[in-house]
Amino acid sequence: MDNEMRYVYEVYRENSFSQAAEKLFISQAAVSAMVRKAEKELGCQIFDRSTIPFTLTEEGRFYIEAVEKILQIEQDLKSYFDDRKNLNVGRLCVGSSSFYSAYFLTRIVKAFQKKYPGIYVEIKEGDGRELNNFLLEGSIDFLFGSILHPKVETKSIIYTHEHLILAVPEKFPANKILAPYQITFQNIQNNAFLDDKFRSVPLWDLRDCPFLSLTKTGSDLYQRTIDICRNAGFMPKVVQYFSQIMTAYYVAAVGGGATFVRSSLFSMIQEREGLVYYKVDDPLAKRPIYITYRKDRYISRAMSAFLEFTAALPAQYRM
Repeated sequence: MDNEMRYVYEVYRENSFSQAAEKLFISQAAVSAMVRKAEKELGCQIFDRSTIPFTLTEEGRFYIEAVEKILQIEQDLKSYFDDRKNLNVGRLCVGSSSFYSAYFLTRIVKAFQKKYPGIYVEIKEGDGRELNNFLLEGSIDFLFGSILHPKVETKSIIYTHEHLILAVPEKFPANKILAPYQITFQNIQNNAFLDDKFRSVPLWDLRDCPFLSLTKTGSDLYQRTIDICRNAGFMPKVVQYFSQIMTAYYVAAVGGGATFVRSSLFSMIQEREGLVYYKVDDPLAKRPIYITYRKDRYISRAMSAFLEFTAALPAQYRM
């Protein structure tokens, strides 16, 4: 693919000329000039600059779809000939959030590369929107995490499940009447809370509490926070948004608000004072973690090896 297409596509991805220039390590003027050159050659505008933020024109949408097809063809071509050259050598790129990368992927990749030392595995981190774009453009082979409604047909394999726990600042008055429902940090760490003897909290009693959430854009956890509370009969009063779940957890610990956190988080952190924990009884509180890839792409031997390897991993890699 020529630079002209790459520059136009980066402007589309970032929805900003200045941010695209930053990612491409060139000046904004150079990016603008390249876009104008492409539009002159096509005889039409790719971006409608009369809107704020700018949008794609009808011709621009066709152009971007064509670029995405070219990117996928390039990736498939490289994967095919890599396979032909050497069956024991390959490359994989797995996209995931920083949390899943730290908690699951580093262990998985280490074990995978021990078995397949000739296959290089790159982990590419991003937020929900970025990961969706990575999958769309073909710059990652797999997306590891929750499904974010990509614009292409995908195949998803459930790797494991995690559960959402509600962490509430200890000083909140509602905890007094909810004391029988509280579970300990250790109950969560060893998954004992999944036993039926631990009762789920009646969320309605927390309707007046302030909540913390992850950011709205591209966050599965944000949507689950809203939907779980709505299923309990109220809309949460979200007072702060964060890009990282660890930040929300630490702000909750100093009294900032209640927040839903992943049960898997508790194996990575030390117990903090100032919080009490509750089991949540809602289907949305059990969240699948997927390995997702595009249906329309070439499946390399390295990809097949990774899928077979992860399918056979024992339970300790899934908790």
